[in-house]
Amino acid sequence: MATTLGETAGVREEHAAALLRPGPKRSRHFDLFDAMRAIAVFAVIVIHVGASSGANMNAWYGVATSQGRLGVRIFFLISAFLLYRPYVVAHLFEERGPRTLSYARRRVLRILPAYWVALTLLAIWPGLVGVFTGDWWLYYSVMQAFDIRTLEGGLVVAWSLTIEVSFYAALPLLALFLGRLGRDVDPRTRMQRQLVALVVLGILAEIFRVYVFSIGRRGLNFSLVSMFLPFAVGMALAVVSAWLGTDERRFRWTRLVVDRPGAVWFAAIAVFTASCFSPFFFRTFYEAHTAWTWAFEQIVYVLVSALLLLPAVFGEHAGGWPRWFLGTRFMGFAGTISYGVFLWHQPLMRPLKQAGFGDWIPDSRFASLLIPALALSLLLGWLSYRLVEVPAMRLRDQPPKRFDPEPPPN
Repeated sequence: MATTLGETAGVREEHAAALLRPGPKRSRHFDLFDAMRAIAVFAVIVIHVGASSGANMNAWYGVATSQGRLGVRIFFLISAFLLYRPYVVAHLFEERGPRTLSYARRRVLRILPAYWVALTLLAIWPGLVGVFTGDWWLYYSVMQAFDIRTLEGGLVVAWSLTIEVSFYAALPLLALFLGRLGRDVDPRTRMQRQLVALVVLGILAEIFRVYVFSIGRRGLNFSLVSMFLPFAVGMALAVVSAWLGTDERRFRWTRLVVDRPGAVWFAAIAVFTASCFSPFFFRTFYEAHTAWTWAFEQIVYVLVSALLLLPAVFGEHAGGWPRWFLGTRFMGFAGTISYGVFLWHQPLMRPLKQAGFGDWIPDSRFASLLIPALALSLLLGWLSYRLVEVPAMRLRDQPPKRFDPEPPPN
């Protein structure tokens, strides 16, 4: 009898220890994230085509096309998840995290070469405001969103790149801070402390965003602090993903994501659709908002973005029509070249309209402009990827050369 009780206690202790151990880590590529980038860049193209064609303000479907800012939040969530996950794996498993210099080198080579080429060529034709002026250094350093004078100059879409680059710079410090929260405790507590900290940081960032909006400090709304909520959510997903490892069915909500991705996407579509037709969403970006609607829009965008991303994070190979869609060859291709598409698409609107592409489909200026804009953007995005991004990524993936001094003479 004593032996049986001892064995039972041992099993219970082993089971308790197993619950405290995270599943095997997965330091790998998330296969469906490229397609999520495609969804993000298509949303951005839709809002800019809608603005150029007048659909955002005048068409009945403008309530949806004018909300393409959702795509920027998807980009932010993806960046936060993928870049923070190696750090949180190191925190949870007490390993060494990414080297800061190597991390910085990879980020610079991923972002700047393609951006510099697009900025220069598009400034030459069809022309971008401010690039070849005394403020050139703000544009080429991706800091134009820090100055209200240059916010809408250069590549207008690059305001989000300013925030991205700010996040890149802040992430090693954030990772250091979050890592210190879990010292000398078990992995479960480390995860919980990081999640609590990210929730607090996300809430504080949203309070700051609403406050600077209410006092009319528009420029501060284009800062990392104001836009940190989607980054906080992406980092939180990275914590959960690293903790679960391959045991993705451990929590009820992750089991739902793995087994019923269609329900998750239907929820995202339902929330977005209901919000579009609610009195709290506006077709303009800034002018018509109140502090409450400003907060509402951000929260909805982040919620919908997270719901769309979940099936790509958990159970990516478990099937379901959302994963089938994300796994199609076209979506993967569009996501791979999405950065170039993002950089090149908006300045093309004016020359396409001048060439008559805005009226070639009767009664649909939106479709008349969307089809050629999308086709040309994909072509230029592919050229950017092949001619600029791939060579830069080859340099990025090469280990930095080490300087070995000559040995002293004997």
